[in-house]
Amino acid sequence: MSEYNDIARRVNELAETYREEVVNFLRKFIAIRSETGKEGDAARALLEEMQRIGFDEVYIDQIGNVVGRIGTGKTTILYDAHMDTVSPGDALHWGCDPIEGKYEEGYVYGRGACDDKGPLCAMVYAGKIIKELELNQGDFTLYVVGVVGEEDCEGLAVSHLIETEGIKPDYVVVGEASGLRICRGHRGRALYQITVPGKPGHASAPHLADNSLYKAARIILKVEELNEKLLNDDFLGKGTVAATKVDVLSNSINTIPGETVVYIDRRLTAGETKELALEELQKIADEFQAKAELMYFDSPSYTGYIKKAEEFFPAWSLAEEHPLIQAGAKTFKTLFNQEPTIGKWGFSTDGTYTMGRAGIPTLGFGPGEEHLCHCVGERISVEELVKAAAFYALLPKAIVNR
Repeated sequence: MSEYNDIARRVNELAETYREEVVNFLRKFIAIRSETGKEGDAARALLEEMQRIGFDEVYIDQIGNVVGRIGTGKTTILYDAHMDTVSPGDALHWGCDPIEGKYEEGYVYGRGACDDKGPLCAMVYAGKIIKELELNQGDFTLYVVGVVGEEDCEGLAVSHLIETEGIKPDYVVVGEASGLRICRGHRGRALYQITVPGKPGHASAPHLADNSLYKAARIILKVEELNEKLLNDDFLGKGTVAATKVDVLSNSINTIPGETVVYIDRRLTAGETKELALEELQKIADEFQAKAELMYFDSPSYTGYIKKAEEFFPAWSLAEEHPLIQAGAKTFKTLFNQEPTIGKWGFSTDGTYTMGRAGIPTLGFGPGEEHLCHCVGERISVEELVKAAAFYALLPKAIVNR
């Protein structure tokens, strides 16, 4: 144990010496816009940084993931964090340029700071610590991967890595903002659309038409009421449903719409399936001769590669007693001399595939405040960034030692 504590001390010290370097790279990384489907420039910058740091192998795969490998040991560990971001938004609302990567009073600001470029940078610099301290003595193979397309379709790019590229991890660590909590699960989600028929007509004679927008409004109210009937899980919490967008088929604002589409975001707790959620929505739709359908993702990645997938992402959880979660807890306690908080995320991550579909033991951990993701004023604490790099650097050793 004393040897392990000594390693932890050296990891902490080295992570601290890289504080300025990781901040500089994160600011540079934020300044490269990388909305979903447009990650190419960010991918090349990440590739170059991994090469500069000295990863044993770095490449970009067919779908556009940046893959960095350290070691060739028996136990394979995959670190997963995404390069893509939502739109930066208007600088007027931020009070600064959202892609400038402003650094002020211990925080880096900008789109992607905590979702998800900050956690990804911490993982990359964990690789640098592992290399410099020679923490991998043939014990493990570590892949640090900057994935694409996560904001639109969680798990799509990492599933390509595992199913098509042939990387078969024994354990997965998902780097997303958790405030340095260890996350062992989260609710799933599914996206649906309800197509509401009607009869178009001129707005001057609404009685001659059948207004699909009115029917859609009634459907939305019933969707809201559905929240009262959804399942609850002691750990993951309650399922929820929300109407998030409406499209109308109309050739002018003076035309009664003949078709309206309502988009639904359904968060699924344990025991709730995509079939159950569809059945609940179709029951509402039937009253208005409408049709509910699960949506599909088929947009090309920045490399032009298309991988079609349904917009369904199952809930998942890993027992707190699982060796991976316990290795995470040991790593945290040894590094920071305090007990970790072990819980769940409120949002959805690539864990929906790695644990939810593939059954690979998955642990979530990252710097950054969960509630700031996608928000104006998104930022990340540099103190948390440094601690996360230390955690990611020591965790593989804790995993193989167990």
